[in-house]
Amino acid sequence: MGSRLNDNPIEDVNPVVSEILRRAEAGELSCLSCAAGCGATDYAARICPLCGKQVELRPVSGRGRIHSYSVFHAPFNSKLPAPYTVLLVELDEGPRLAAVFDGEGGPPPKVGDAVVFSGADDGFVRFSLI
Repeated sequence: MGSRLNDNPIEDVNPVVSEILRRAEAGELSCLSCAAGCGATDYAARICPLCGKQVELRPVSGRGRIHSYSVFHAPFNSKLPAPYTVLLVELDEGPRLAAVFDGEGGPPPKVGDAVVFSGADDGFVRFSLI
């Protein structure tokens, strides 16, 4: 979601991503979903891959599982000091998204662990272990 090399992560992203981040910072995780009811789809989609209809932003449960993760030991943004962990979360609704692990200092994450949306700040969506 946007450039993480810039200290203003919302500045250079597209309007859909900006709206997703705005909603997340207000406490609501949203993703693109088929307006005709086919279900949630990838964040890059502009039409439903199943039926070709338009997609729209809809709230999602905020629950998912860790599909993959990576620990960064170099700071790429001054608002996110290293080391930090970035998760690739597969939402219960299907789409995957990158998020910052909101559990540093606790048990390390593992692929397959259940996670939940825990908020967003400074343009970073955060998930924590359930």
